[in-house]
Amino acid sequence: MNIKTLLRKQLLNNTLALGAIVLACAPAAHAGDYNIGTGIYDITGPAAENSFFGWAHHEQQTEGLHTRSRAHAYIMESQGSNNRLVFVSNDLGMLSQGVKIEVVKRLSALYGDTYTDDNVMLSATHAHNAAGGFSHFKLYEFSSGSEEVFVGGYSSETFEVVVNGIVQAIARAHQNMAPGSIELVQGTLEDASLNRGMAAHVTNHDYDPSDANINSAMTVLKFTKDDGTEIGMINWFAVHPTGFSMKWDYLSTDISGYAQNQFEKRKGTDFNANETFVAAFASSDLGNTIPIDGNAHSAPGFEGSDDELTNAKNGGSRLFNKGWQLYKQDGLVLNGAAEYRHRWADMNHYAVNDAFTGAGTQTLCKAARGFSFATGGVNGPSGIEGIRPNMTLENTNFETALSTLVNSSVGAGIVELVMNTANLVQQDPCQYPKPILMATGALGMVPTTLPFQVFMLGELAIVGLPAEITTMAGRRIRADVLAQLSPKGVTTVVIAGLSNTYTGYVATKEEFNWQGYEGAATEYGPNTLAAYRQEVSNLAAAIVTNQVINDDKQPLDRLDEWRSERPGVIWDGKYLWESFGDVLTNAHGSYQKGDSVLVSFRGGHPKNNLRTQDTFLKVQKLVGGSWITVAHDWDWDTLYKWNREGLDLTRVDITWNIPLDAQTGSYRVVHQGDWKHGLTGNIEAYSGTSATFTVQ
Repeated sequence: MNIKTLLRKQLLNNTLALGAIVLACAPAAHAGDYNIGTGIYDITGPAAENSFFGWAHHEQQTEGLHTRSRAHAYIMESQGSNNRLVFVSNDLGMLSQGVKIEVVKRLSALYGDTYTDDNVMLSATHAHNAAGGFSHFKLYEFSSGSEEVFVGGYSSETFEVVVNGIVQAIARAHQNMAPGSIELVQGTLEDASLNRGMAAHVTNHDYDPSDANINSAMTVLKFTKDDGTEIGMINWFAVHPTGFSMKWDYLSTDISGYAQNQFEKRKGTDFNANETFVAAFASSDLGNTIPIDGNAHSAPGFEGSDDELTNAKNGGSRLFNKGWQLYKQDGLVLNGAAEYRHRWADMNHYAVNDAFTGAGTQTLCKAARGFSFATGGVNGPSGIEGIRPNMTLENTNFETALSTLVNSSVGAGIVELVMNTANLVQQDPCQYPKPILMATGALGMVPTTLPFQVFMLGELAIVGLPAEITTMAGRRIRADVLAQLSPKGVTTVVIAGLSNTYTGYVATKEEFNWQGYEGAATEYGPNTLAAYRQEVSNLAAAIVTNQVINDDKQPLDRLDEWRSERPGVIWDGKYLWESFGDVLTNAHGSYQKGDSVLVSFRGGHPKNNLRTQDTFLKVQKLVGGSWITVAHDWDWDTLYKWNREGLDLTRVDITWNIPLDAQTGSYRVVHQGDWKHGLTGNIEAYSGTSATFTVQ
């Protein structure tokens, strides 16, 4: 080797060594200020003979499954302070207080004091066609009943799958924590929602006709590990997820679920993996905003098409398209402390000071619902003759109104409630001008110890509130929190609606006085919003001054109280010549893209096994001699339908609406379920498979 070669070799070795030193000393390419983790888990309730939450339409009972509900968990920890925040968006109509209490109990058993009421925020998307019947308060248990089994509105099976799923999602996020960055992106989506309560909205003193009458802001958080792995996204947008109507009988995650489904497909989400990309389209201040596409049974002027799936897909597409656009943009990399404050506030005799009432110190009222609550929203009208918005003590003959309700066909339950509370009508001057239809507080039907919560994450504040917040109420709350936290560098405030428990609506004082649907469902009287503003302002101020917050009292854990349970499965029957899983109606030989494949099976009741983290159906494609699953019961294009035949027989109908982008080839439909033996009570798994068919 000559001297020139030797020198070149030495120079190369020195250069490589120097490069290694530089790389070792340099920060990671995507270094962030946080430790982050995400997790997702199944929280789907029974797919038959159960209830929904949202419409309170007793004829609407679960008869199948469209898409599965899941808990979407995100943990954010400041590397500087080790303060840890947990946000979980749940594909549910509401989040009950009992669920929050039980989740924290189980987390404490696993992780000690790492996760508490203070730093765990559980929010519901408000999907009206998710499973209901898991609240420990009578009003919501009642709304989950049916006319056939009126007193049986509670489902311990649903409660357990929801609690367990949330805990498992948080556990996965906990296990997956690693250094990373959190990026904030905001935009506006103005062609997706409309204000259903304009008559009340325009009465607000701060109403400006030149302002948007909705909250059109879309807020996106992007979670990326320091090694560049994208692990999740949260999207907040203010719209009721009611693309499906009160006559849709399948469990579904609705428009937010469609947006999530499309995101998950783009990002290759694997629901059975301990770590995978987690996408959530969460709720915000959606109290009086509904999809511009309407639904199949909205009031005249607000209706969508007769096609339930198309309405929901259209609404979900609007959310997804804008959400995906924002996700692909560069945003603000959050940089700052993670802080939190939480308080259990007792609403009984709660005093609101002049700074928020403008009329001296005021006391909240005992909870009650007004007559106009019985109208339902325009996206789910009750159709009760003689009941209308704007029913106040000044403009209504209540003898006539009560007579109308009692003689209506709305079901024995609401009549009983009306008769039980009729003697209280006009007897609470605190609720003026609301005429009381349901004395929910006097009858102990709703929670009165409410959770309020504020998270601060660098430049972002997240406000967790236990209700549906109207557009103008949301504006005032966000302004209050921003005024308190802007000295800490906060530039954006988002409301996480329906968090930690549920107490109906929060309307402004002006909207309350008008007594539309939202005002009549504002439980604690005209100063309810003022109380909410006072609570979150105090929480935000405590973050700034580093003060400890004291609870009024801890809420009562009502898990072990007796309640009227939904009936379970006694046994599953079949004809002597049949086996469970037998095909009753088979697929045709061939289909075109856009067609629907329907296959029927002799099955068992889905309550025997919820198939959590599993599926009741598979659509499989023949690829190279092997059957590859291309669709499950959580995909938008599949439907699982439960049918009762006679006393004890179940027929399962599985539909696959073939996507226009499906590949040509050979396919089959597989059903898997479980049946219960009448003598032994044993539950056994079964499966059935359709004939092979082609898609051309």
